[in-house]
Amino acid sequence: MRGDNDNPDVGAGGSFLPSAIAVFLPSILIIGGYAAAFATLWLLGRGDGALARLCLLVLAIGGPFLLAHAVLRRFTVRVDVMPHAVYVHTGFPRSAPDEIPYALIRRLTLARGPVSRLTGSGTLVFEIAGGARIAVADLARPGEALRAIGRLIDEAALAFVPDAEPLETAQSRSVLQL
Repeated sequence: MRGDNDNPDVGAGGSFLPSAIAVFLPSILIIGGYAAAFATLWLLGRGDGALARLCLLVLAIGGPFLLAHAVLRRFTVRVDVMPHAVYVHTGFPRSAPDEIPYALIRRLTLARGPVSRLTGSGTLVFEIAGGARIAVADLARPGEALRAIGRLIDEAALAFVPDAEPLETAQSRSVLQL
């Protein structure tokens, strides 16, 4: 547990997970393409040639690795919308989540390409104070995630009211002023 506020914000839709179609589609297309090439070579009587052996090699070795990678991405990508921050799990091979307080998010955008539009997925791109960018690809319901996080960013901005007088003396400086 991360603390008192460690439960996803139910009103925001809780956790946003990746789209299974978006994660598995590239693997299925690659495996299907090599299988179709091998079947075509076999039907043309060239099933014992070098190109057919290459197709079999990719199907036997590359196919399981592609599917394993897709399964790992499916179960490790997640965006948890919490009341105080958003936890971003960018997925395999990275295991540790990034905790991003809403006050540090400078810009949140949704990127969608042609395949993302086809599968109904998208990539959330967080631009953090200091210039860092964190992207979470293949999310299902990316529009809902964008609206939920945007609402909490706006609430965090409204809740922040700076003091009228600085509390620092002339000798002390903030880390941000260095």
